[in-house]
Amino acid sequence: MSEWADYRQEAFGDPYLVWHDGPDFAEFQARFAADPELATRMLAEGLAEGDALAAQTPRELSLTTEQRAALVRMLTETLKTATPGVQLEAGASLFALTGSAEWSALVVEVLASTVHWGIRIDAAIRLKAFPPTPALVAAVARGVRDQEYLVRYHCANTLLHWAGRDEDISDDAELFGMVVDTAGLADWARVAERLAAAVQA
Repeated sequence: MSEWADYRQEAFGDPYLVWHDGPDFAEFQARFAADPELATRMLAEGLAEGDALAAQTPRELSLTTEQRAALVRMLTETLKTATPGVQLEAGASLFALTGSAEWSALVVEVLASTVHWGIRIDAAIRLKAFPPTPALVAAVARGVRDQEYLVRYHCANTLLHWAGRDEDISDDAELFGMVVDTAGLADWARVAERLAAAVQA
């Protein structure tokens, strides 16, 4: 195992459980507070290894202004060679750390790509945190037309969130029935148009 892999296991636990249940950042935050230099170096190693968790973690930390700037530089630098998973998490983290919504372009690029649907789902979910500009609404609406059901599902949920609705798409029987595989492209397009219009209303 690499040094990052060992550190990751100690800070976050079993990788399968991290994937299945989602990461708990409390232990890493404690380690970062105790030795920020080591923790930052470990994140840099994780980024170099293409681990999306290393790109996600910075936005979960309590940071000084100097630490924040250092992590922004590190995330920006890693974009040159980032895997799609790292790219989308880096985009979300850079938005959280800088407040600049322009970083949404990194996440949209992944959503619109042909990478595995599991990664595109993460992109759809991460976009919830960004303000819904017309360009972002259009990009996520295109995702509601995706051939992969779960990509459509999570894009629809992001549009619902932007429209100010707290429920899940599965709570709306009519709309949910129009995003399932058997509904087909025409219905997927109708849902996309309706939800996009609701955001922009």
